[in-house]
Order: sequence, then C-alpha cells, then structure tokens
Amino acid sequence: MSTSRRRRPILGAALLAATALLAGCAEEPAPTFTPEPAPEFAPPAVSEERAQEILDQVEEQVSAADTSGDVEQMRARVASPAIDFRQTQYALQTATGGAELPLSLTTDSDVLVVTATDSWPRSVLAVSEPVADSTVRHYYGLVQEDPRAEYQLVSWSRLLPGVPTPTFATAEIGSAPIADDQAELKVTPADALARLADVMANPASEFAGEFADDPYRAFLNAEVDGLRQGVAVAGELSTSATSAGPDFAIATADGGALVMGTVEITQTLRKTVEGSTLPLPDSWAVLDAPGPVDAAASATYRHLVTVYVPPASSPDAQLQFLGVERVLASVARTE
Repeated sequence: MSTSRRRRPILGAALLAATALLAGCAEEPAPTFTPEPAPEFAPPAVSEERAQEILDQVEEQVSAADTSGDVEQMRARVASPAIDFRQTQYALQTATGGAELPLSLTTDSDVLVVTATDSWPRSVLAVSEPVADSTVRHYYGLVQEDPRAEYQLVSWSRLLPGVPTPTFATAEIGSAPIADDQAELKVTPADALARLADVMANPASEFAGEFADDPYRAFLNAEVDGLRQGVAVAGELSTSATSAGPDFAIATADGGALVMGTVEITQTLRKTVEGSTLPLPDSWAVLDAPGPVDAAASATYRHLVTVYVPPASSPDAQLQFLGVERVLASVARTE
C-alpha cells in the first residue's frame, strides 16, 4: 500500500471532526445586544459646578452695576423682571441721596436645584448662604430660554425668617420643570401669585385660609393699620394689588412647586374731611415734594415674591409665602 493511501483515512477523520464542530457551533443561538433602557427622566440640564460658576458671574455683574448705578453692566446675566427691579432700586437710591441702598446679592449657595429636561426653557434655583455678620439668605431663580441663550437671573427674594425651605431632588438627579398652568398642583402657579397678591393687600381675603402664617404679611398688616390710624382724622386709606408672572417655577420633592413672580401693592390716601390736613407720609415724600395732600395720593410698592404651592394630591396642605424683596416704585398725587 502506498503512503498516500495510508493517509486518506486520517484526512477523512479530520474532515469529519471539523464538520461535526461546525455543526455544533451552528446550533448555538446568534448573540444579541440589548440597548440600555431609556431613563425615565432627562438628566439635569447643567452640573452643580457649572451652576455655581453662572451664579458667580451673576454676582460679579450685579456688583459692577451696583458700583456704577448702570444696569447695562448686568444685562448679560440678569433679565426682567429682576433687572427692572434693580433699576427701580437705583432710582430710589438716587432720590434718597444714598440713604436707601439695594442689598448686595451674594451667590455662594448651599442649595442648588436644576431642572432635568431635554428641552427649553431650563431653570436653576439657588439658595444662598448668609455672609459674615448677616442672617440674610436669598432665593435666586435663573432661566435659559433657548440653547444659544445664557442663563440669566430673572427673580430673587429674601427668605422669610422662620419659614422652612421646601425640599428638592438633589442637583445630580434634577427636578421637573413646571408649566404656568401646571394641573398637578393645588392651584396653578399663576393663580398662586394672584391669590398671594390678594391676601397681601387684604387680610380678610377669601383666600387667606389657603396660606400658612408668615412674618411678612404680619408686617404689612401692621404697616397699613398704622397708616390708617394716622390719617383717620382727615381721610382714609385703601389698598389694591396686582400680580405678574410666574417668572420662574420648579418642582419640589413632594410634587409641589416653588414659584417666583411679581406683586405690586398700591396704597392710596384720600382726604375725606373738609378743612382738615392730610400729611403725606415721610416714607412717601422721598419720591414726591413734601406737603399736605389736597385730594389723594398713592404709593406703589413692587415686590419680588417666592411662594410654595402644594401638590393636588395634598388638598389640605397650605400655600406658603417663602420670600420677598420690596422697593418703593412710585408716588403720585391726584388732585
């Protein structure tokens, strides 16, 4: 037998083994790749570190504008109504010869809340730390209107003493954005501001029971009562209020919302006793010539306000006035 003939069985056996191996492999299912599940919520719109950088830029520009009295120096990082409010504060500062100075806005923050969204507008809420020798803390609301816009401060307010700050999801997780007409809340953000305006101007408002107690409304009531008693021998005092906004809103951890907007309150003195003298309050005279009121005079105070709105799932929970900043905007006489 030749050598070639002796090798054929070996080669045949090898081919049979290879065929069996391939056949065995063919029986294994083809590998599949399962994509990661889509997250339930979008990631936070901006990192906590970046949010603080933006706040630092806000503080830097506001400080420069405060030094010069020129709001244009903050326009890149501050938008309406915040920039208009600061302009009104500058006007009062000028009218009082520097006696009424706007409070510095310091932005080092120990609470940062960021919207988790893949659309616009996007929001950042910050709660500032108090600076040395001060207990003042601020809420700051910043908004990015579109992908090419900068985050800008649209509102701020001082935290009211003794009023707890709502809880929020951490900045790493992010909070849900809130629409102006959000239905899952006890009242919409716009309605919350309108009702707050009403109870600020009228302690007997039909909405008074919807709000928890707060120190600012107690201050307002005492102020108005003092004015009313001071003019009782010559006239009367009335108040009215309007609201605007919301300018900023973001979800709280319990499904409620923190909302920021503007409230204007007008106090009107009217002479009702003929032959009497109705003096103009000293606090109003800084924006008007001193002297008695012949017919009527009105003072309008502008407020940046912050309010907590409970979720609709907590019908017995109360709205809470959280923060405010006030400035005397105008004084006018009516003859």
